[in-house]
Amino acid sequence: MTVRMQNWLAAFAFSVAAAGSAMAGVEAPVELDKVPTKIMGIAQVTLSGLKLTKIDPATIDDDSVIDDDSIVVVYEPLGEVKVVSANTETEDDGSMVYEIQGTTQDGRKIEIDIEPNGKIEEIEIEFKIGDVPGAVLKAVEKKLPGFKPEFIEASHTTSMHVISYEFVGQLGENKMDIEVSADGKNIVIADQ
Repeated sequence: MTVRMQNWLAAFAFSVAAAGSAMAGVEAPVELDKVPTKIMGIAQVTLSGLKLTKIDPATIDDDSVIDDDSIVVVYEPLGEVKVVSANTETEDDGSMVYEIQGTTQDGRKIEIDIEPNGKIEEIEIEFKIGDVPGAVLKAVEKKLPGFKPEFIEASHTTSMHVISYEFVGQLGENKMDIEVSADGKNIVIADQ
């Protein structure tokens, strides 16, 4: 395993652990060859044609105030995704998803969550600070002045519309995990 891959896995494990304590169920690693063929096939097909797309303002409900700065930019196709790990996550209610993690050609971390019946629950893609809409960044700064994000991921629907952003970072001496709605209006502090 390369040093870069080891560093990625360590960072990914940190982000999962930070998010896991307040926002997730119980996670258990699964060897890739033990992931059901159906689930792995869905992951590979979905990830192979993945492209982040611009949100069409016409699809936003009338109550939302959306400025040009809050619309996700258009990306080229993400290219081949290398699957590197998998785990299951079981919630308190007994529901379970397979979480398949990988990296894109440009080094972004990516995860696809798939229910045992094959339904895709969400797709999470690492974002750089410049990828996050200005309205979202302004809302975070207003609510948490001085917050310094160390890891950002955007949760997408299967149509690749962003539904939320997760920021893992520091506010003073405190590690924090926050979730922000796609329009920046709702911010939930998960961990402090």
